Amino acid sequence: MAERASVVIGRIARPHGVQGEVGVRPTGPTLATLPPGTALMARTPGGEDVALVLAGRRGSPERPIVAFEGVADREAAAALAGAELAASVDRLPELGPDTHYVRDLLGCEVLAGDESLGRVVDVVSGPANDALEVDGPRGRLLVPFTADALREVDVSSGRLVLRPDLVKEG
Repeated sequence: MAERASVVIGRIARPHGVQGEVGVRPTGPTLATLPPGTALMARTPGGEDVALVLAGRRGSPERPIVAFEGVADREAAAALAGAELAASVDRLPELGPDTHYVRDLLGCEVLAGDESLGRVVDVVSGPANDALEVDGPRGRLLVPFTADALREVDVSSGRLVLRPDLVKEG
């Protein structure tokens, strides 16, 4: 899967029933917006890329049950279990203000006052809020990704500015 050409929209869970449907754990709202006929890519836990075409979707946006063309039985569905499901970036829905895709945050420099803490290498989902994993001179740090913690988020310039009092001088 090309890094810039596609984005992970979910992880395929176990088969659902005997006719090839699977449960999917979506990573955001994208899967719920895709019509049948959309080309997708699955990367299996073994590293194999499998081209898929969305045949149908039912269930809720949070717990969809999905069918793919050519996946007609439980065994074929089971072979996809654990795979990351990706869509072309041009299929992503537009986001509202102050909302960002994880892929847009990766690589951004994080500053606490004038001090560079490093660059965002991951976004960790949490029950209350997400956290940015930052790799820099102090090693790896987790910083809260909240409106209270961040003073500026400018993904176009690759810069995130934290409240200076969140990080002790070191």
